[in-house]
Amino acid sequence: MSDFHPTPSADLLTLLQDLRLSVPRAIQSPPTQPRRASVALIIRLKPAPELVFEGHEPEGYSGDLIKESDFGLGYTLDDFFRLPWVNHPNTIPEILFIRRAPHHSPSTSSSSSTSVSHGRWSSHIAFPGGRHEPDDQSAYFTALRETWEEIGVDLAEKDFLHVGRLDEREVTTSLGKRLLMILSPFVFLQTSPFSPTPELQPTEVSSVHWIPLSMLAPPFEPEQWSQIEIDIGSRLSPKNRFVRWCLRNLIGKMQFGCVLLPDEPDSLAEGFDPTNEFDEAAEGSGSWFNDGKRHLRLWGLTLGMTLDLIAHYPSSTPAHLVLPPSRTPSKPSSPTTSEFEHNQSTFIPDPKTPVTVQSSFDDQWEAARLALEEAKKNGTPLSNGNPGGSSGAGMTAKGDLGIKVDVKSEKKGKSKRRRGVGPGMTAVFPRFSYPDVNFWIWVFGRRYRQVIQGWENSVRGPDRASDRRVNWSGQALATFYSAVRQALVVTIIMRALLSGVGIAGLTWLIVKGLGGLGGREL
Repeated sequence: MSDFHPTPSADLLTLLQDLRLSVPRAIQSPPTQPRRASVALIIRLKPAPELVFEGHEPEGYSGDLIKESDFGLGYTLDDFFRLPWVNHPNTIPEILFIRRAPHHSPSTSSSSSTSVSHGRWSSHIAFPGGRHEPDDQSAYFTALRETWEEIGVDLAEKDFLHVGRLDEREVTTSLGKRLLMILSPFVFLQTSPFSPTPELQPTEVSSVHWIPLSMLAPPFEPEQWSQIEIDIGSRLSPKNRFVRWCLRNLIGKMQFGCVLLPDEPDSLAEGFDPTNEFDEAAEGSGSWFNDGKRHLRLWGLTLGMTLDLIAHYPSSTPAHLVLPPSRTPSKPSSPTTSEFEHNQSTFIPDPKTPVTVQSSFDDQWEAARLALEEAKKNGTPLSNGNPGGSSGAGMTAKGDLGIKVDVKSEKKGKSKRRRGVGPGMTAVFPRFSYPDVNFWIWVFGRRYRQVIQGWENSVRGPDRASDRRVNWSGQALATFYSAVRQALVVTIIMRALLSGVGIAGLTWLIVKGLGGLGGREL
């Protein structure tokens, strides 16, 4: 290891160290909705193809072997990241995604209710996980159980280490008006060069995909970024076809940003044929066919959690989700040899104990308002313009491709963004296909912009306990969708008034025309 050169594992080690030093937020369930769920973000290091491991050597091979004792099973994080195969320059960090089963997948009568319950997420790209059951001892146990049930991988075995957790998130419906559940993301590292063979539950999961972490770090190339259109009528009136048609024409569709990934499954569920069961028609489906290639579409909460994780990378770039077309992509910086050697000798801390914060459904605004007032009293500089991006949720023309954050203070060098917080919080928010709807969201989005401003202050300013106790993602979600609901009401009223005026004018012209004809006949 004396001739060490920077490798992808160096950045991954720094990510894990930073993750374990960060204090995650655990959201307290409101009395009106105790339902919770957990997911598992599983990372592995895919060995360089030129490495040969004991017991897996080709027939007749007589070269160097990596002994089984150096595979890494049961190692601590410190010792694991000292292994030569881990630090090989061609060893690639990857993260596991699943593609949910199509809602029409065959199922037995005993599991039909489970299949129906996942209809909303048919064919979506996600992390393994599911709802908390009454017998589950904790949210962590839920992540272990659901991962075992869905893909047959036991995260409690010595092949895996629990390395930390991300901020919990609120999952909502009805444009943020109704809380479905609190979601707890846990991060695991596979400490083995060989992944266990998954056993997929076909009513839950259709395929497993290992994606390199390097493909998930913003800024993304324009061809890697797309959007998913969701019929808002299906969310507000799923059963009444006429109402859905009216809403679709009155206020258009929601447009969510998504990252395009190669659709190259590592494992398929029994009986699932991706060539025959390509469920592109499902709303928000993770499967997509474009330019003659199959793609996965990573969006919504899963994209948000992915960006939350990637934000801990030392080379993460939180200023833009998408590279402007004129820019030339730059290689992510890597730690120097001395920096990595220092990291290797540094003890990797235990994960921090989460701080409990209120659900935004208990208090949608008060916590963020108090944090903003405290920042003003302490003289914390505020961002100029529209913080969180000239459109956090794409509320101006500058946010067409993705979410931006304020980069003025970055350029001035007055403050530095801490790792661990990126654009993942606002990346889940949609634009609307009608420009006037986006305009009215901006008009009613003052509180949302203030929440984003407070979040930016907490990221760029000193690390304060009061900021850590604010549920920034929940506050942003609540205030954004509050602005959306007001904007939609105004838009529908204005459309109705204009339609009424148009119908009245047309009726007057018809009546006048008929009256003229009657007069000439007389």
